[in-house]
Amino acid sequence: MLVSLPVLIPLATAIVLLGLGQWPRLRFRVALGSQVVLLGVVGILAYHAAWRGEILTLSMGGWAPRVGIVWVADGLSSIMTVLGAVVGLAVLVYLPKGMKPPRELPFSLVLHQVMVASVEGCFLTGDLFNLFVFFEVMLTTSYVQLTMGARSRQLVKTFPYVVINFIGGLLFLAGVGIIYGTSGTVNLALLSRLVAEGSLPPQFWGGMGLVLTVFALKTGLVPLYFWLPESYPESPIPYSAMLAGLLTKVGVYTLFRVVPLVFTEADEEFFKLLAGISAATMFLGVLGALGRDRIRQILAFHIISQVGYMTFGLSLFSPAGLAAGLFYVVHHIVVKSGLFLAGGMVERIGGSDRLKDVRGVAMSHPWAAVGFFVPAMALAGLPPFSGFWGKLFLAIAGFRQGYWITTTIAIVVSLLTLASMLKIWQASYWGKPEGQQRPELGNDPGMLAGVLGLASLSVIIGLCVIPVMLCCEQAAAQLLAVTPYVDAVLGPPSGEGLGELSP
Repeated sequence: MLVSLPVLIPLATAIVLLGLGQWPRLRFRVALGSQVVLLGVVGILAYHAAWRGEILTLSMGGWAPRVGIVWVADGLSSIMTVLGAVVGLAVLVYLPKGMKPPRELPFSLVLHQVMVASVEGCFLTGDLFNLFVFFEVMLTTSYVQLTMGARSRQLVKTFPYVVINFIGGLLFLAGVGIIYGTSGTVNLALLSRLVAEGSLPPQFWGGMGLVLTVFALKTGLVPLYFWLPESYPESPIPYSAMLAGLLTKVGVYTLFRVVPLVFTEADEEFFKLLAGISAATMFLGVLGALGRDRIRQILAFHIISQVGYMTFGLSLFSPAGLAAGLFYVVHHIVVKSGLFLAGGMVERIGGSDRLKDVRGVAMSHPWAAVGFFVPAMALAGLPPFSGFWGKLFLAIAGFRQGYWITTTIAIVVSLLTLASMLKIWQASYWGKPEGQQRPELGNDPGMLAGVLGLASLSVIIGLCVIPVMLCCEQAAAQLLAVTPYVDAVLGPPSGEGLGELSP
């Protein structure tokens, strides 16, 4: 039952909130209480799965894994559920003053809860079809969130996002259909066992290739990243932070989840290709950031660039490489969400996020400036912040495994990332205060709590690098071992009862 609570709690909260439309303060308190409870639940889940190394499963209705719904919490999924709950809480406390009333406020709390539930569902599901279902719920919710306010420019900029993800959803469903038609199942654990037995036809790999391409699209890897940079800058600020921190990381998560189940170290060509794509993603993303003059555009291009570091860790396909990649995922979700919220404060203060339209935020709002500076330096990889350790671990693993070019590119991109962060700092935070139309919003307790909470967590991750890395190493070991995950879901090979189609 514990495994299902991260999804059930926010869904139940969304239903309750719909019935509290006339009491806005009560609605916010209910949502906040629910988010705190959720954080406690996923914390317990992570203690068992990420720290103690257990793999918790839940089979819905008692059906056999081949046709039933199975939810699984191992080291990787439990870590991701914690991050989903943390970002959800930070965005929630930021949300009341971070939105622009009256157009962006209706149903914002309900949409937030549905988004959290769908994200947590993506992390916990054990089969491809339900991953597709949660993906689509998440994307449908994001369509509404991104278009709230109905400004013409906003609709134009988000239209490619909707179209591309709609096409991606159709391709995902087609891939899942091919996989089911050629293997008789969409259960990830069973698919892994069938792949190991070598009993699948060539058509199966066509379906799997289609699914992995969709994952790359959702992740924002080169050359499938073109839809992303222009979508986030026009949407409501809290939702931009939520999507920037979590949406692309759901794609990263699915790659980390599926690739070890269906590929082995013998598939060298695949991992070399992934390393090359990762290097191109890092470099082209940071070049796009350097050429932009709006805070959210710069940060959106850095979503692309930083995803390259994560998939580079996956391409190494070693305990050290996977652990470094997972550590970078943890760091980036916290930092990127915090940066979007901090940059959003500048936009709310000055009515614009264009560089130099608003100046002197560091002098007039020092705490808001701290909330940007800390995650910005972490993103650039300066010690002792979390990003430094993530990049150091990736560099060590990359050089050890002979990926000299990709690792060198990662280091160069880190320097260029620092340059783009300093570009924002000098333009909007430095100097005398100018262009601040609503300076009182820079001191809002809720907005500051969301920004400073994530900035503080980034510092804590950097200072507590050893226990965080131990959890990532545990999760990486589970991913590479494969068998514990498969046996936890299916049971021992001799007694799994795969032919049972009824409870």
